[in-house]
This record gives sequence, structure tokens and C-alpha cells, in this order.
Amino acid sequence: MTEQQLLQTYRETVHPLYGYLAKRTGGNRALTEDIVQEAYLRALESWNPRTVPESPLAWLKRVARNLLIDYLRQKRREQSPAGDPDPAGGRQTAGDPFESLEIFLAVTSLGRKKARILEAFYYDGLSVREIAAEMAISERAVEGSLRRARQALKSLLPHSEPKGGEDA
Repeated sequence: MTEQQLLQTYRETVHPLYGYLAKRTGGNRALTEDIVQEAYLRALESWNPRTVPESPLAWLKRVARNLLIDYLRQKRREQSPAGDPDPAGGRQTAGDPFESLEIFLAVTSLGRKKARILEAFYYDGLSVREIAAEMAISERAVEGSLRRARQALKSLLPHSEPKGGEDA
């Protein structure tokens, strides 16, 4: 890949890649920028004239998604004392900046199909019709898959504490 081709690919992919990742990081600008940079570094290391992927943006999105998942898993290990998989004791505090990242990590743990449908609907803003067309399945199948994926995600997420009216 020539320098000119690489620059053109960067210009065509940087904004869509940044937007894709920003939705998954909950708008964490520093984290998004770090992962975007790392994805491009990996492209520079991996691509040569014979190995440029057919869809550079799809390749970059996959690498960026994997980098984010790795980051979140590492962060979880660092924040969690040995033997305690949930440093918050099963609760998220209001306004916790890590909450949206935790939700994304939970989504990715659901399995490929459920994660793909939830990400397409909630992170990418695709309609049921668009998801059905992209996945080559019926709209009804998408609706059913979304319902099952939401239930699976709900079972993974910590339950919120009731506000007020608690018995002492």
C-alpha cells in the first residue's frame, strides 16, 4: 500500500471508525482516541500491498472492538480484588463513567448473534428493518432475537437498588 493509498484510506475511515467506537465507549473521548490510534497502528503493521483487506473500515472496526473488549477486561481485573468479580458489590453508582463500558462488555459476552443484534440496534441506531436486511432474516426474527438478547442482558446486569421507601 502506497503512502497516498494509506492516507486516502485513513481519510475515508477515520470519522466512521471514531463514531463507531465513541458509541461503544459511552463518549469517553480519551479512550476512543487511544483505541482508534492503536487500530491504525495495527493496520500499518499488518497491511502491505498484498494484504490490504477488501473492506478496511470493517477490519478497523473489528480490531477496535477487540481492543476495547481487551481494555475493559483488563480494567475489570485491575479494579476487582482477588475473588471479587464485581468491585461495586453488584451495584452501579449513579453517573459512574464505567457503567456504559460495563454494559458494552456485558453485551459482548452474550454470544455473537445476540451481541450483533444489540449493537446494531442500540449502538449503531439501525432499525429492525435495516438489521433484518443486513442479516438476511425477517423483521419478526429480528424482533424475537432482540427480545431474547435484552432478557439475556438483563440477567447479566446488576439490579438497581430501590430508591426511597425502603424498610429500615
